[in-house]
Amino acid sequence: MTLTLSRRTLLKSAPAAIVGTTSAAILSHSDPAQATSAAEPAAHRDVYGDWSAVTYLSLECQKQRTANEQAVGATPYAPYLDTDLSVPSASAKAVQFGPLDPGEVPTPSAQNLNRLIAPSFKTKDNGYAVLDGQMAYAQSRIVMPGVTTDMFKWWFTWHPLEKERYMLWFPQAHIDTSVADPARLKDTSLSYEKRLFNNPNRIQEWIGPSRLDAIIHFSEPAALGFDAQALAREGFTASASAVCYATPAPDIPFTLMVHIARDTSAGMELLSRYWIGAHADMSRFANAEKAPAMLQKIGFNEQVAEMTAYEMSVHDMTEFNHLARILPGIHHAFG
Repeated sequence: MTLTLSRRTLLKSAPAAIVGTTSAAILSHSDPAQATSAAEPAAHRDVYGDWSAVTYLSLECQKQRTANEQAVGATPYAPYLDTDLSVPSASAKAVQFGPLDPGEVPTPSAQNLNRLIAPSFKTKDNGYAVLDGQMAYAQSRIVMPGVTTDMFKWWFTWHPLEKERYMLWFPQAHIDTSVADPARLKDTSLSYEKRLFNNPNRIQEWIGPSRLDAIIHFSEPAALGFDAQALAREGFTASASAVCYATPAPDIPFTLMVHIARDTSAGMELLSRYWIGAHADMSRFANAEKAPAMLQKIGFNEQVAEMTAYEMSVHDMTEFNHLARILPGIHHAFG
């Protein structure tokens, strides 16, 4: 059975700074003629059931895989470059039938960040949507058997130091990474937070067939609007959350990105959210009022926002499920 994620092919071209078109088609592992057997450990299958191989990637991503294989091949990380991608079939199906219902879509307010961690809050594990025509939204919840929050923190202080490490995470999409103060990021005498937060991380990657060049400003969750006491109370001990800026406009915030994690009996639980674009609820971040004009200038309209939301959902689903599979081995070797 073929499960197709390529729901739309609306855009012939789009602003290369932000958005892509069709990312991935999915083939069920249950069809031996079309896909290899699942490479995930049994624990992953126990959590999610059926897994599906990612078998379609844009030409840009196919070429990037070749370049990354050559780059990583000359490093100690070569044995850990795994180019077989797979995702839970239920996650793949969740984004096939259009965006989330409007009533399910939160704005990027501080109130909604804290609602996310409330014990009573329920929502779909995967989804995407458009907010007010000029903001893309994507969400995910991923359980990572065999992964801990300590591994997650280690990863975010280890991989930005060399682009070849970053390539391991998503071999078909990740291009380059650098950090403003690598010495601080490497300093194991400091806490995770002091190493990563307020240490800008420039990344380049493919989101579908479009190249993203952005600067990630990882920050204390409280600086983004989270209640630190509520996070601690609910067991969230790791965060790689940030405000992001396009490299050509490094003073204008265009994305609020949330990655918060906690340890559970099934493995690390990761909640991720992306608000990409302009919205009134971004006003707590300096210069957010400049974002609408910037986005209008590059043609970031509602159609582009929808494609961005969909592509980001697929990208997140792919890269974090892949990280769940590879991180224990990489951490064991280099941690």
